[in-house]
Amino acid sequence: MLPQKTAKLNDYTACAGPYCEPWRTALGVLIVAAVYAGGGYLLVMLAIKLAESVQLGAGYAMVFELATSSSKRAVLIALFSAVLMLPGLWLVLRFLHHRSLWSVLAPTGRIHWRNYTRAVLFILVFAGVTSIPVLLNAEFTRQLTLSQWLPWLAPALLLIFLQTATEELVFRGYLMQQLAARFHSRWVWWVLPAALFGAVHYNTLTYGDNAWLVVFSAFLTGLIFGDITARSGDLSIALGLHFANNLTVILLLGVPGQLSSLSLFLQKLNIRDVDVMRAEILASTGIMLAIYLVYLLVMRARR
Repeated sequence: MLPQKTAKLNDYTACAGPYCEPWRTALGVLIVAAVYAGGGYLLVMLAIKLAESVQLGAGYAMVFELATSSSKRAVLIALFSAVLMLPGLWLVLRFLHHRSLWSVLAPTGRIHWRNYTRAVLFILVFAGVTSIPVLLNAEFTRQLTLSQWLPWLAPALLLIFLQTATEELVFRGYLMQQLAARFHSRWVWWVLPAALFGAVHYNTLTYGDNAWLVVFSAFLTGLIFGDITARSGDLSIALGLHFANNLTVILLLGVPGQLSSLSLFLQKLNIRDVDVMRAEILASTGIMLAIYLVYLLVMRARR
């Protein structure tokens, strides 16, 4: 049931074969991280400077907003900051691995939009069904009216698309391709990218003592997305799943303090409460693993 190096995965990773030396991949990761960190620093400084130019002292308020994502504009800036990995990835692929950015998507270099759309619809339906108990038990509050929400919808959708696509291109695309082209062991090309994906979600400022629970949940999500990518031979399904998941939690039914300023509704949860969040994360993880098991059984039956 665990992912194997199938013909589809070999086709997907073939473009990485000529330049898959470990030193290239390690250097590539460092360059992407450096461009992301440097770009993020400049973005934050620019936001603070612009706020201060509008009103004296507003720069200090902007620091707090960005640190806690406590405003609509701070959420958009946080989403855009993730996209800053993309220029670094392009540089690495172009000059270190001598291939195009599009080669990370699929052997065809294009998104399979039918699979992408199906993945989006699946998550939206799944989120709707699993949200019913929350809505029926009134475990939510209305945060924004439609008139407050709609003006932010278009830029938020665009940035969520770019943010999720960038993360998939880096972790399930570039990193998994490079490692799978060089190493046979699934513990390297499947588990390592998922572990790094989980690690970048570590945030004690937001989650407090729950930070490691969030890392664990992101790690499992990375394993599932990685397996789906390996079995399908391209990024389309993982791209759709990631986009719809983030759309749901950022724009529809959010958790207070978790990029939630653009959410129409908020769950009545304390994101820093260990007992409550442990139960919440374990429950959602259990549901996610159950659906993943069904997916594996369906894929096995189709062979």
